[in-house]
Amino acid sequence: MQPFARIMLVALALVSLVVATGDAQNPLAAGQVPGTTAQQAIDAAAAALGGAGRLRALRNITLTGYAQYAYQNGGGNISPLPGAPQKFIAANDYRRIYDVQNMRMLHQERRNDLFPFANYGGHSFALQRQGLDGDVAYNVNAQGAAARGGDARDRRMWMHANPVTAVRAALTGAATVSNRRQQDGLTLVDLTLREGDRMTLAIRPPENRPHWISWIGPNTNLGEVVYTTTFYGYQPYGGVELPMGYTTKIDWRDVDFMKLYVDGYYVDGDIPNLAASATFPPAPLGGTLAGPPQLGAGTLTQQPNIASLLPAPRTVGPGGAAAGAGRGGGGGRAGGTAGGGQQQIPVVNVARGVWRFGGGTIALEFADHITLFEAGGGLDRVRQVVAQARQLVPGKPVTQLIQSHHHFDHTAGLRQAVAEGLTIISRRDNGVIFKEMTDRKAPNFPDDLHRSGRTLSFIPVDDHLQLRDATMTVDIFRIIANNHIGDGVFAYIPEHKIYIEADIATAAEEVQWWGDSFLDNITHRKIDVDTVVPVHMDIMTFEETVRMVRPGIERVKQYCQEMVAKGNWFPGCPAFLR
Repeated sequence: MQPFARIMLVALALVSLVVATGDAQNPLAAGQVPGTTAQQAIDAAAAALGGAGRLRALRNITLTGYAQYAYQNGGGNISPLPGAPQKFIAANDYRRIYDVQNMRMLHQERRNDLFPFANYGGHSFALQRQGLDGDVAYNVNAQGAAARGGDARDRRMWMHANPVTAVRAALTGAATVSNRRQQDGLTLVDLTLREGDRMTLAIRPPENRPHWISWIGPNTNLGEVVYTTTFYGYQPYGGVELPMGYTTKIDWRDVDFMKLYVDGYYVDGDIPNLAASATFPPAPLGGTLAGPPQLGAGTLTQQPNIASLLPAPRTVGPGGAAAGAGRGGGGGRAGGTAGGGQQQIPVVNVARGVWRFGGGTIALEFADHITLFEAGGGLDRVRQVVAQARQLVPGKPVTQLIQSHHHFDHTAGLRQAVAEGLTIISRRDNGVIFKEMTDRKAPNFPDDLHRSGRTLSFIPVDDHLQLRDATMTVDIFRIIANNHIGDGVFAYIPEHKIYIEADIATAAEEVQWWGDSFLDNITHRKIDVDTVVPVHMDIMTFEETVRMVRPGIERVKQYCQEMVAKGNWFPGCPAFLR
């Protein structure tokens, strides 16, 4: 070996020794956040985000961007099976104003379903605004008036699902920190907010910026879920580091609950008064993609005034709806019509042995028991429905529930039905998702199912199942020709020529994207229908239903024509309708 080569090998060996020694002594290079305590981890994160002094002095942040939500928390897909294509809702004109000095937040967005839905409102870009003022949740209507309503805890968690607001809370005493630990190369600490709510923050070395934050919330369909918001692409704004992307997942099927794309931030600008008693600009009519004007659509939104840092305020066009609201989000516990299980639900006797409860559950009387059809509206409502159904015919227990399909708006009381001991009857593949929904525990937010320890009892339907005894016959048929429900059932009572359905003809009247399905199912099954008893609408005759559906089909065709004329090839167009 030449002398020069020997010298180079020795040098490389020395460098390797130095690097290896440095790795053993340098907590950053070794993947460790500085310090050993939870507070020291927070201090390191604060330094990485702009410094503890800057974060303490922070007054407000306004996030602007756009987002996408999983439709019905991932429970509104065409199929109940894992891996089915996810439907999403777009949320444009998205912004969150964090008034950290006064512990207030205002969230606004304008939603548009990225799939065809049965009413114009799904595509109206109507402005939705949700606020938090300390412990008070409020909503702002189209006229700009604020009224108390909503889940303050849920909004408080979302307010802190931001790396800067979370770390600042720990610096200012709005949260305490504890339980430092390691997981997957990250340093984790627990935050306990002043109100007692708990979150977990993960800090990633060597930058020492927050990587994700998680918390647990109640969920009507799933008992409770873990939300995890991961932060991506930090950039500096006003002396603080803020992420340009947020992905929030839930711990059921790894669903992307929300994907948030940030356009930018305004830091310490002039922001509106976010008190629950404040008034806000109105949201006038107009701005819809198609159809008649929708309340709250089309308003222009003013940016915060930060004249000392940026040019004068500008206005932006229409765009989305508030986090966790509407068909795509939320997931908290819904009480429904029953009002906490106390208020009586109206009941109509449709025919011998057939009753319809307000809110869309149908009771069917057999010789020795009662079977229900549909469990929507929330846990409290279904608890009340079952209680009242047990009194319809003294001595006859409620033993079964026919569930039309798996969509989460229709199964918002499924866990309660299982807690009540009901056997569930539905399409075979629905049994997969129903078992997932009812097997989940809810120790932090216990519901009746968690407390009961009961498990799902399930009877599958393939193409046709008949329930029959000496007093009642009910045919349960698989739904066909429907691009909204891939695995659904409807019920038919031959004695009364009654057709019991959900989302076949009556999801909404306005635009009947799958309007042919109503008559196609009748023709396919060769059944004679006099009366339609729907989940979503009032009882109708067969003729009344046809008169409702046919104009809705024509409105779909007109809608698609308007979209194409604008150069917007809207999902569902050209319509698959006769």
